Amino acid sequence: MPVKGKFADKNVPKGLQRIIIAESGANDGLGYPFLFLALYIIKYTDDGVLGQTEGTQEAMRLWLGGTWGDVILLSIAYGATVGWIARRLLQWTEGNNYVDRESFLVFAIALALFIKTLDDSLEPTVDMLLNLSIFMWFGAICPWPKFLYNGIIPIHRLIFLGILILLLRRLPIVFALRKFIHQIEDERQAILVGFFGPIGVSAIFYLYIGLDFLNGITDQNGLQRADAAVLAEVMTVIVWFLTVCSIIVHGLSIPLGKSTPTKQSAPVSASTRPIYRIGGSVILDKSYVFTFLNESPGPATSPAKRRMGQFAPRIGGK
Repeated sequence: MPVKGKFADKNVPKGLQRIIIAESGANDGLGYPFLFLALYIIKYTDDGVLGQTEGTQEAMRLWLGGTWGDVILLSIAYGATVGWIARRLLQWTEGNNYVDRESFLVFAIALALFIKTLDDSLEPTVDMLLNLSIFMWFGAICPWPKFLYNGIIPIHRLIFLGILILLLRRLPIVFALRKFIHQIEDERQAILVGFFGPIGVSAIFYLYIGLDFLNGITDQNGLQRADAAVLAEVMTVIVWFLTVCSIIVHGLSIPLGKSTPTKQSAPVSASTRPIYRIGGSVILDKSYVFTFLNESPGPATSPAKRRMGQFAPRIGGK
C-alpha cells in the first residue's frame, strides 16, 4: 500500500493515508472471524460427526465463544490496556524530563513488541526490513509447480481469475461510494484507494491458519476428511497465486507512479520541523535547537525563534 515514505508524502494526502491504513488494519482483522465461521461450519455440519442441527449449534457456539470472545475481544482489551498504560507512562516521564531522543527510540522499539503504533520514526525502517525478509520467505516456500500442475484449476483460468479479482475486488465499490467517503476528494484518489489493496502477508497467514485447522478435520479412521483435503488444495493454489499476482502488479505500480511527473511539495522548514512527536508533545534534538537559536539569521524575536525558544529550557535542563 503506497501510504508511507516519500512517494506517499508527495502524492497522497494525510487524511487519505490514514483512512487507507485504518481500512487495511480493519480488513486484516475482520478476516479472522469470517475464516473461522466457514471452518467451523465445514467441520461440524454435512459430513461432520454431528448431525446438521447439532453441528450448526456447535459451530456457532465455538465461533461466538472461542473466536469472538476468547480471541478477538480479549485481544482488543489487551491492546487497549497496553496502549493506555504506555501512554500514561510516557506522559509522566516526558513531564519529568526523563525522555530524550535515545530514550524515545528505545520506547518505540519496546512498544512495538506489544502493539503497532500509528506513527513513529522507526516504523518505515522496521517495515522495510520485515518486508524484505517476508518476501524472501514467500519466494522460498511458494508452491510454484502447483500453479501449472494441480487437480483444481488450469493455469489459463487461474490467470483470468487473478485479473478479475484484482480489478473487481475493490475498485468498483470504492469508486461508487467515493462521494460518501469525505477523505476521497476526486476520481483519481478513488481509483488509488480502490486499486491499491495488496494481497500479501495476511492472506498467507490466514491460509496457513486454515490449513492447520483443516488437517484436524478427520474421519472415523483418523484420516483427513476428503472434503477438507480438497478444500485445502483449493486454498493453497488460489491464495498463493492471488498473492503472487498482487505482489507483481501492485509492486510494479509504485515505480510506474514514481516515474510520472508530479508536483513537488514545498520543503519543510527547518524552523518548524520536529524531531519526534509523542502524543501532543514535541521532543526536539537539543543541539539542533540551540544551533538554530544561536546561528540562524534574523532577530531574536522572530516567530520561528520564539517557537523554538520555548523548548530550550526544558531540553537544556535549565
